[in-house]
Amino acid sequence: MEKNTEKDNLRQVIMDAAWELFYEKGYESTTVNDIIKRAGTSKGGFYYYFKAKDELLNSLYAFFDREYEKFYATMDKNLNSLLKLRMLGQYVSYFIEGNVSPEFLCALYKSQLSSQTQKNFLSPDRYYIKLVKKIIEEGQKKGEIRDDISVETLAHHVLVIERGIFIDWCVQAGGFSLGYFGAQSFEFYSEFLKPQNKS
Repeated sequence: MEKNTEKDNLRQVIMDAAWELFYEKGYESTTVNDIIKRAGTSKGGFYYYFKAKDELLNSLYAFFDREYEKFYATMDKNLNSLLKLRMLGQYVSYFIEGNVSPEFLCALYKSQLSSQTQKNFLSPDRYYIKLVKKIIEEGQKKGEIRDDISVETLAHHVLVIERGIFIDWCVQAGGFSLGYFGAQSFEFYSEFLKPQNKS
């Protein structure tokens, strides 16, 4: 049991080392040897968990989710569901802007072309995706979010709009404040999420 914990810890150490290097040097400029050196492990230790650098990039979605989970834990659960979505989206935007370079985010999105990556970054089992759905579902039950469209469809719209803003930020090489623009954009699509007047 202790050995499994040590192995899990090594995987996390490698992921944390890679994250730091991708941020410091950029994804393209970081080599597997750089990651091995920063993590203080061997090639065998690295390749036990990851077949290549691309696969490691693919696994870093877990780093994002850890941060989003910590943020949500501090949120007042009695807030209006639309406000929760806005605060979460704003946090995500500012977190990405402050911790991820446009080049790195581009590499992450480029990796989505692989079906293996789809199982991770875009997986419906991801914490962040499940959290967005949870907030929308709670909002529908409380009458704070429209219920004439399914949770799945509304969550899909929210996530696609968010990703679109992130991709635009990548294309413009970080030429605008992702956090500020993300918050402003929510004002527009929150109107779509509000309960619709039934005549």
